[in-house]
Amino acid sequence: MEVWKEFEANQLTHSAAHYLVAVHDLIGEQGYARAADVAKKLGIARSSASMGLHALIEKNYLKEDTNKFLQMTPDGKRVAEEIIGKKVVLKRFFQDILKVKPYQAEVDTCKIEHLISSETGANLLAFIRFMSSADPQVKKVLEKFWQLSETCPGLKDCPVCETTCLKELMPAKLRVVS
Repeated sequence: MEVWKEFEANQLTHSAAHYLVAVHDLIGEQGYARAADVAKKLGIARSSASMGLHALIEKNYLKEDTNKFLQMTPDGKRVAEEIIGKKVVLKRFFQDILKVKPYQAEVDTCKIEHLISSETGANLLAFIRFMSSADPQVKKVLEKFWQLSETCPGLKDCPVCETTCLKELMPAKLRVVS
């Protein structure tokens, strides 16, 4: 399979991930979840929630009892918790390491939390733990990163760019943090 086609191989769509996490959260908050509760939590029409939840039932992530209460299957609970974990990791990375403003970090996290692999999520967590350590050498590395973030050695001497200056392709200026 070509790499770009891997996007279509994701187990959940963006909406389905939100529905699944909403059910997980509702069960944790109030002990139960129904389609109407999911619709209210997500601010969507009940019919949209019902259709999305039905797809999750078909994939065996959720079950619905005779009283229309939703229950998570073991697979559904595992996937929801994995998405929640990746969300926390990504948001921490964006805010704490890259110094992205909170709202933008939340938006970017929401866009990709269900798309990254478990391997990437775990390695990103390890990287955040390393970069957040109290080790003075690590703190110096992070300081040096922000110090050098505004400079560019030029295409010829750049260890990252090959044929095009990537910094010039980024419309946003890097946020220098002191």
